[in-house]
Amino acid sequence: MGKKICCLFGNGVEEIELITPVDILLRCGLDVSLVSANDDVRVSGAHNIKLVADTTIDKIVVSNFDGLILPGGPGSFSLKDDVAVLNLVRSFHGAGKLVCAICAAPLILQNAGILENINYCAHPCTHDVLTNVDKNGRVVVDHHLITAKGPGVAAEFAFAIIGYLHGESMASKIKRDLFF
Repeated sequence: MGKKICCLFGNGVEEIELITPVDILLRCGLDVSLVSANDDVRVSGAHNIKLVADTTIDKIVVSNFDGLILPGGPGSFSLKDDVAVLNLVRSFHGAGKLVCAICAAPLILQNAGILENINYCAHPCTHDVLTNVDKNGRVVVDHHLITAKGPGVAAEFAFAIIGYLHGESMASKIKRDLFF
């Protein structure tokens, strides 16, 4: 059976950071579930693109997944204080599962308490709040955490996830297929 990924997002998600990784991950056979952090599957992106998730956060069972992706964007600033979101992140991390965050989403990881002694990067708008952030990193992999700087590296973020879950040869194949 293929690996399953939970992609959690809420209103204000940066659409590129959601759609680009999901599209690329589907191309290598990963099973990606789009999960709304809201009470409704309908979500409005940062640029007013209307999105529809597969399910909502209250229906997620961590043991059914191999990893978690948190796209960033302005919505991260509200999700970083959401108890259900923080508990889900802690559950994935505590189970040793892959946890990925891009752009402002490392704010969520920090509030969940999982960035201590971890190398990570994030969008510059978060650098005054995050501690020990790699200000020059584009995509950083440390143990079972993958972080990325922002929308311009969304594809690189996806390739790092593929490399982690399926190896560099699969990541290279998908890069070639996409003329990256």
